Amino acid sequence: MPYKYVDKDLEEYIIEHRRYFHEHPELSWHEEKTSTYILNELTKLGIEARKIIGTGVLGIINPNKSGKVLAIRADIDALPIEEKTDLAFKSKSRGVMHACGHDTHAAILLGAAKKLVTMKDELGKIVLLFQPAEEFIKDSGAKHVIEEKILEKEGVDRIIALHIRSSLKSGEVAIQEGPVMASADTFRLEIIGNGGHGSEPHLTIDPIAVGSLIVQNLQNIVSRKNKPSKSMVLSVTAFNSGNTENVIPDRAELLGTTRSFDNKLRDKLPQMMDTVIKGICDANEAKYKFEYNFGTPATVNEKEASEFARRVAGEIIGEENVVNHEPRMGGEDFAKYLTHIPGAMMFLGAKINDEDHPHHSGIFKIDESAMKTGSEYFISYARKYFSQSL
Repeated sequence: MPYKYVDKDLEEYIIEHRRYFHEHPELSWHEEKTSTYILNELTKLGIEARKIIGTGVLGIINPNKSGKVLAIRADIDALPIEEKTDLAFKSKSRGVMHACGHDTHAAILLGAAKKLVTMKDELGKIVLLFQPAEEFIKDSGAKHVIEEKILEKEGVDRIIALHIRSSLKSGEVAIQEGPVMASADTFRLEIIGNGGHGSEPHLTIDPIAVGSLIVQNLQNIVSRKNKPSKSMVLSVTAFNSGNTENVIPDRAELLGTTRSFDNKLRDKLPQMMDTVIKGICDANEAKYKFEYNFGTPATVNEKEASEFARRVAGEIIGEENVVNHEPRMGGEDFAKYLTHIPGAMMFLGAKINDEDHPHHSGIFKIDESAMKTGSEYFISYARKYFSQSL
């Protein structure tokens, strides 16, 4: 069945831009060419646009219109991954790849913008947010958009986004209220001991032994301090210490990440971890430096925005193809907007047959025919959102 808004020409437009972005990926906070390309394209479409936060772009349809304001967000950064696909339009940048689908997100939003600007007399104010550095957990683009009050100044009262999903059947979308992705925080622990000869451990304060106890006991937070019905991950992902066989080192470094769907639980984690670390270090006469970095909170879809999204998607592809999606432990900095503005993220199925092309891998691929559904969804959502008040 043909879509109401996305015809063959617009689909080709979306695919063309997606392939350009895929061939020319840029890492977080280095999206200079990508953002210039988007800015020029929006300008050609007759949309007021400007650069924001260095490598982001903000486009506005009906900038002076009063009433409700809808923001639609697409992330634009790539990953430091070498592409291993056989695509004719594979990455031309060695060691950099759009391995998470942000190239499709940018193209889908451009496609929606191309149609929405022709319908502007029927719409209210729409903010098109092309956001950089989603993948940079410690200092992501959403953080800077919020700190500079960019959406607040534009009066945004609802925000929507989508994320393409290579593991979800093409032709389906997933959208529901509540948690859909986890918080994503990181930590660094330096254990300060007192080194010495490997044959005389009694004369040392061994940071490796202390670190080993900490790694084991941090897991008790997950299994004994956390309510079993609340999912949590606490992973130590690096343990660096020493460089030879017969010397006990002075220091050890542990790196890791935590994940949770409960933002209140997440806020308690640094203190819970510090309690464990301090107790073990004190018992072993070691000192320590503990740094906990709050990355992105859990992505929690707001009820009204999610129900509205389900209705819109159901009208496009049929209610039977709008499914619930098991929450994922991956993080998404769209969550930062949702702590300030009601909104929802939808997952767009784009699996190629029964093949496995996982995100954040060099073999990531998607079914390009799914992208038209994404643009149709953005256009339809905006049209119906404003028709309620027009």
